[in-house]
Amino acid sequence: MLKLEIHTHNPEENLALEQHLMTFGQEVFMLWRNAPSVIAGRFVNISEEVDINFAERHGLPIVRRKSGGGTVYHDLGNVNYTFIMREDKALTIEYFSRKMIRVLDAVGVNAELEFRHNDILADGQKISGAAQYHNGGIMLHHGTLLFDADLSMLAKVLKNPGRVANIRPLLKRETGVYIFMRRLVEYVSCV
Repeated sequence: MLKLEIHTHNPEENLALEQHLMTFGQEVFMLWRNAPSVIAGRFVNISEEVDINFAERHGLPIVRRKSGGGTVYHDLGNVNYTFIMREDKALTIEYFSRKMIRVLDAVGVNAELEFRHNDILADGQKISGAAQYHNGGIMLHHGTLLFDADLSMLAKVLKNPGRVANIRPLLKRETGVYIFMRRLVEYVSCV
Protein backbone atom coordinates (compact mmCIF):
# COMPACT_ATOMS: atom_id res chain seq x y z
CA MET A 1 0.00 0.00 0.00
CA LEU A 2 1.33 3.40 -0.98
CA LYS A 3 1.32 5.77 2.01
CA LEU A 4 1.24 9.51 1.38
CA GLU A 5 1.30 12.59 3.59
CA ILE A 6 0.12 15.53 1.51
CA HIS A 7 1.41 18.96 2.45
CA THR A 8 -0.80 21.24 0.39
CA HIS A 9 -3.71 22.68 2.36
CA ASN A 10 -5.92 23.62 -0.58
CA PRO A 11 -9.25 21.74 -0.31
CA GLU A 12 -9.94 21.72 -4.06
CA GLU A 13 -6.45 20.33 -4.79
CA ASN A 14 -6.65 17.68 -2.07
CA LEU A 15 -10.06 16.43 -3.20
CA ALA A 16 -8.87 16.44 -6.84
CA LEU A 17 -5.77 14.47 -5.83
CA GLU A 18 -7.96 11.79 -4.27
CA GLN A 19 -9.88 11.46 -7.54
CA HIS A 20 -6.66 11.36 -9.56
CA LEU A 21 -5.15 8.65 -7.36
CA MET A 22 -8.22 6.48 -8.01
CA THR A 23 -7.19 6.20 -11.68
CA PHE A 24 -3.96 4.29 -10.95
CA GLY A 25 -5.55 1.17 -9.48
CA GLN A 26 -3.01 1.09 -6.67
CA GLU A 27 -3.87 0.78 -2.98
CA VAL A 28 -3.28 4.11 -1.24
CA PHE A 29 -3.46 5.46 2.28
CA MET A 30 -3.27 9.26 2.30
CA LEU A 31 -3.21 11.79 5.13
CA TRP A 32 -3.96 15.42 4.41
CA ARG A 33 -5.18 18.64 6.00
CA ASN A 34 -7.06 21.60 4.60
CA ALA A 35 -6.96 25.29 5.35
CA PRO A 36 -10.21 26.49 6.97
CA SER A 37 -13.02 25.39 4.65
CA VAL A 38 -16.41 23.71 4.49
CA ILE A 39 -16.64 20.37 2.68
CA ALA A 40 -20.13 19.27 1.63
CA GLY A 41 -21.29 15.76 0.75
CA ARG A 42 -22.39 15.08 -2.80
CA PHE A 43 -26.14 15.14 -2.16
CA VAL A 44 -26.61 17.66 0.67
CA ASN A 45 -28.50 20.91 0.39
CA ILE A 46 -25.72 23.26 1.42
CA SER A 47 -28.02 26.05 2.57
CA GLU A 48 -29.67 23.65 5.04
CA GLU A 49 -26.37 22.61 6.60
CA VAL A 50 -24.13 25.69 6.33
CA ASP A 51 -24.45 29.30 7.46
CA ILE A 52 -23.42 30.56 4.03
CA ASN A 53 -23.24 34.21 5.11
CA PHE A 54 -20.90 33.31 7.97
CA ALA A 55 -18.72 31.25 5.61
CA GLU A 56 -18.50 34.14 3.14
CA ARG A 57 -17.71 36.73 5.84
CA HIS A 58 -14.87 34.55 7.13
CA GLY A 59 -13.49 33.59 3.72
CA LEU A 60 -14.33 29.90 4.12
CA PRO A 61 -14.59 28.22 0.73
CA ILE A 62 -17.43 25.72 0.39
CA VAL A 63 -16.33 22.71 -1.64
CA ARG A 64 -18.47 19.76 -2.67
CA ARG A 65 -16.89 16.29 -2.63
CA LYS A 66 -17.87 13.25 -4.72
CA SER A 67 -18.75 11.07 -1.72
CA GLY A 68 -22.03 11.22 0.18
CA GLY A 69 -22.44 12.04 3.83
CA GLY A 70 -22.93 15.34 5.59
CA THR A 71 -21.10 18.63 5.63
CA VAL A 72 -17.92 19.03 7.67
CA TYR A 73 -15.65 21.86 8.72
CA HIS A 74 -11.93 21.49 8.01
CA ASP A 75 -8.96 23.43 9.31
CA LEU A 76 -5.32 22.59 10.03
CA GLY A 77 -6.38 20.91 13.29
CA ASN A 78 -8.45 18.39 11.34
CA VAL A 79 -6.53 15.40 9.95
CA ASN A 80 -8.17 13.77 6.95
CA TYR A 81 -7.45 10.24 5.83
CA THR A 82 -8.17 8.44 2.57
CA PHE A 83 -8.08 4.77 1.61
CA ILE A 84 -8.21 3.90 -2.10
CA MET A 85 -8.66 0.21 -2.89
CA ARG A 86 -10.18 -2.14 -5.40
CA GLU A 87 -13.89 -2.47 -4.79
CA ASP A 88 -14.87 -5.32 -2.48
CA LYS A 89 -18.18 -5.89 -0.71
CA ALA A 90 -16.31 -6.35 2.59
CA LEU A 91 -14.85 -2.84 2.41
CA THR A 92 -17.74 -1.05 4.04
CA ILE A 93 -17.69 2.20 6.01
CA GLU A 94 -17.92 0.03 9.14
CA TYR A 95 -14.82 -1.96 8.08
CA PHE A 96 -12.71 1.18 7.72
CA SER A 97 -14.19 2.81 10.83
CA ARG A 98 -13.23 -0.24 12.87
CA LYS A 99 -9.73 -0.13 11.35
CA MET A 100 -9.38 3.54 12.34
CA ILE A 101 -10.65 2.71 15.85
CA ARG A 102 -7.83 0.15 16.16
CA VAL A 103 -5.34 2.77 14.90
CA LEU A 104 -6.68 5.32 17.41
CA ASP A 105 -6.42 2.72 20.16
CA ALA A 106 -2.77 2.15 19.18
CA VAL A 107 -2.06 5.89 19.60
CA GLY A 108 -3.87 6.02 22.94
CA VAL A 109 -7.47 7.05 22.19
CA ASN A 110 -10.31 4.91 23.52
CA ALA A 111 -12.85 5.16 20.69
CA GLU A 112 -15.97 3.31 19.62
CA LEU A 113 -18.22 3.05 16.58
CA GLU A 114 -21.63 4.73 16.58
CA PHE A 115 -23.51 2.45 14.16
CA ARG A 116 -26.39 4.69 13.12
CA HIS A 117 -24.18 7.28 11.43
CA ASN A 118 -20.93 5.29 11.21
CA ASP A 119 -19.21 7.95 13.30
CA ILE A 120 -16.31 7.31 15.65
CA LEU A 121 -16.93 8.52 19.19
CA ALA A 122 -14.77 9.09 22.24
CA ASP A 123 -16.45 9.82 25.58
CA GLY A 124 -19.79 9.98 23.72
CA GLN A 125 -18.68 12.76 21.37
CA LYS A 126 -17.93 12.54 17.66
CA ILE A 127 -14.23 12.67 16.78
CA SER A 128 -14.49 11.25 13.26
CA GLY A 129 -16.94 10.82 10.40
CA ALA A 130 -16.51 9.04 7.08
CA ALA A 131 -17.94 8.63 3.59
CA GLN A 132 -17.28 6.51 0.51
CA TYR A 133 -17.30 6.84 -3.25
CA HIS A 134 -17.13 4.05 -5.85
CA ASN A 135 -16.10 4.42 -9.49
CA GLY A 136 -14.97 1.87 -12.07
CA GLY A 137 -14.28 -0.90 -9.60
CA ILE A 138 -12.27 1.38 -7.31
CA MET A 139 -13.47 2.44 -3.87
CA LEU A 140 -12.45 5.62 -2.09
CA HIS A 141 -13.09 5.82 1.64
CA HIS A 142 -12.22 9.04 3.44
CA GLY A 143 -12.82 10.49 6.84
CA THR A 144 -12.01 13.23 9.28
CA LEU A 145 -10.16 13.06 12.57
CA LEU A 146 -10.80 16.09 14.76
CA PHE A 147 -7.33 16.36 16.25
CA ASP A 148 -7.20 19.99 17.39
CA ALA A 149 -9.82 21.74 15.24
CA ASP A 150 -11.37 25.11 16.04
CA LEU A 151 -14.64 23.74 17.42
CA SER A 152 -16.08 27.23 17.97
CA MET A 153 -15.70 27.99 14.25
CA LEU A 154 -17.17 24.58 13.41
CA ALA A 155 -20.20 25.33 15.63
CA LYS A 156 -20.76 28.71 13.95
CA VAL A 157 -20.49 27.67 10.30
CA LEU A 158 -22.36 24.36 10.50
CA LYS A 159 -26.05 24.61 11.34
CA ASN A 160 -26.21 21.21 13.09
CA PRO A 161 -22.71 20.46 14.36
CA GLY A 162 -23.73 17.84 16.91
CA ARG A 163 -21.58 16.88 19.90
CA VAL A 164 -17.99 16.90 18.72
CA ALA A 165 -14.64 16.75 20.47
CA ASN A 166 -10.96 16.95 19.63
CA ILE A 167 -8.61 14.00 19.95
CA ARG A 168 -5.60 15.92 21.28
CA PRO A 169 -6.93 16.38 24.85
CA LEU A 170 -7.74 12.64 24.98
CA LEU A 171 -4.14 11.55 24.41
CA LYS A 172 -2.19 10.36 27.42
CA ARG A 173 0.81 12.49 26.48
CA GLU A 174 1.09 15.81 24.66
CA THR A 175 1.41 15.22 20.93
CA GLY A 176 1.52 17.64 18.02
CA VAL A 177 -0.33 17.10 14.76
CA TYR A 178 2.76 15.99 12.79
CA ILE A 179 3.68 13.31 15.34
CA PHE A 180 0.04 12.19 15.43
CA MET A 181 0.00 11.90 11.63
CA ARG A 182 3.30 10.00 11.59
CA ARG A 183 1.94 7.55 14.14
CA LEU A 184 -1.24 7.05 12.08
CA VAL A 185 0.85 6.16 9.02
CA GLU A 186 2.98 3.82 11.12
CA TYR A 187 0.03 1.95 12.64
CA VAL A 188 -2.40 1.80 9.71
CA SER A 189 -0.68 -1.27 8.20
CA CYS A 190 -0.38 -3.01 11.57
CA VAL A 191 -4.07 -3.18 12.50
